[in-house]
Amino acid sequence: MTSSSVRPLDPNDQPQLALAFVSSLESGAAATVFATARLRRQLSREQVAQRSGITAEQVTWLEEGRVYAFRNPEDALAAALLLASGLEIDNHEARELAGLPVLPRRIERNPRGRLAAAAALIVVGIAAAVMLGYALRGSATHVLTSGSSKATLPATWKVEVVVENGAGDITYTRRVASRIASFGYQIASVKRASRFNYKHTTIFYSNVGKGKELGKRLASQLTADLLPLPSGRDPLRLLVIVGPATLTLK
Repeated sequence: MTSSSVRPLDPNDQPQLALAFVSSLESGAAATVFATARLRRQLSREQVAQRSGITAEQVTWLEEGRVYAFRNPEDALAAALLLASGLEIDNHEARELAGLPVLPRRIERNPRGRLAAAAALIVVGIAAAVMLGYALRGSATHVLTSGSSKATLPATWKVEVVVENGAGDITYTRRVASRIASFGYQIASVKRASRFNYKHTTIFYSNVGKGKELGKRLASQLTADLLPLPSGRDPLRLLVIVGPATLTLK
């Protein structure tokens, strides 16, 4: 993901701030730290996108916490870093938005100190992206131990996951999808299920190859129920139907 991939925007076609805020509320997404920072500056998503070098759509994804919408976690981290830079969020505001104790703003009186803090944040962000990349791709397999037997499983990034809203709460469904993506899985799609009366979040696996072991791994990561998918033919594809908001998502 590079700034050159950003589509040019017409400055005369930017929506009003109030309309942008109403749109975000109508989508069912709670105001995130990025949305709060943008509204403080009275900027539209298009204006922030131009400043950050990402698309307005990517700004929307980050504001709504839709990490799964990016191609991979590295792109999401890079976009978040660019967005924070475009919004010029300093250490004081970052701590305030994160709900942490706010430090005195003495650094504002020292331009060198402010630049050093910004550089440190960028270095930390890049280091986090690199570490996550190694965690996701450095190992080609995952070992699942059950008693004395060991089964070698494909890495999570080789597994596609379809996430469906089975209880009517699309915001919670997106949070579950983002949580699954944080484990390294590929999110194939997020959509509504055929019905909204599922009582529990359930992992459905293809009962071929190592499909059941892959389902068990994700079920243990989410603490969710596990069932076979009769029509499933691809062991590297899982279906997650999200029930009521009972999972502990960090």
